Amino acid sequence: MGHDPDTSVLNKYNQAHEVANLFVTEGPCMTSTSSVNPTLTFMALTARAADYAVQQLALAHL
Repeated sequence: MGHDPDTSVLNKYNQAHEVANLFVTEGPCMTSTSSVNPTLTFMALTARAADYAVQQLALAHL
C-alpha cells in the first residue's frame, strides 16, 4: 500500500492504482506474514475499503 503507483500496487484503501474498481482486502495486500492471527486486520481493511467504495459510489451519483 502506498501513495505512489510506481512503488506500490494499492492505495491506502486497498484499491489498485491501475484499476479503479479493484480492491484487494485479504492476505495478498500484506507485504509479509504475521506471527499472530491476522483475521481482525483483514476485517478492518475490508471495512475501510468498503466504506471508501460506498462513499465514491455516492459521489458518482450526485
